[in-house]
Amino acid sequence: MKVKTHFVGITAACAALTAALALSASAADTGLYFDASAGPNFTDADELDVGFRFSAGVGYNLNKYWGVEFDTGWAWNKFDSGGDSSYSQLPFMVNVVYRYPIGAKFETYIGGGVGGVYAILDIDDNFTNDDDGDVLFGWQAIAGVRYIISETMSVGIGYKYLGTSEGEFEIAGGKATTEVLNNHTFGAVFNWKF
Repeated sequence: MKVKTHFVGITAACAALTAALALSASAADTGLYFDASAGPNFTDADELDVGFRFSAGVGYNLNKYWGVEFDTGWAWNKFDSGGDSSYSQLPFMVNVVYRYPIGAKFETYIGGGVGGVYAILDIDDNFTNDDDGDVLFGWQAIAGVRYIISETMSVGIGYKYLGTSEGEFEIAGGKATTEVLNNHTFGAVFNWKF
């Protein structure tokens, strides 16, 4: 198994942006938050059925509009060829998020990030029962709208796009590869400010 480290430079750039934005933050608009979302996961791989993605993360509001967060979770899709074969992804992403209020009760948000994705190819059919993992480079885009229930809590609907680089897996003594994979998730979101 190999670890791909292409995202180190981009992560450093995100950290520099975070430091710059923090200089303009006001104390009233800053603070930690927890974010979670869940919904169906669609991929552009014809052999994968519609699956499921759950995401959870912790972030820091730098000011009223900008935040930076660490996002992880689990995306799972089953192969349509029968059996119990599946493809799972565990992202570890650093996102920058921009929020914009719409009136007193709604806010929209948009963001993007980079990081790593631990991908697991699990082949379980009549002939093979084996699995392997690979760490891939990943990139992400997010957008949505939230209804503000209170000063600390909001709920809404959102979209997450997750892209990954190619993967290489050792299955039953042979090599299996995956191409660049694009994931699309639409689901419910929840945000809690500390």
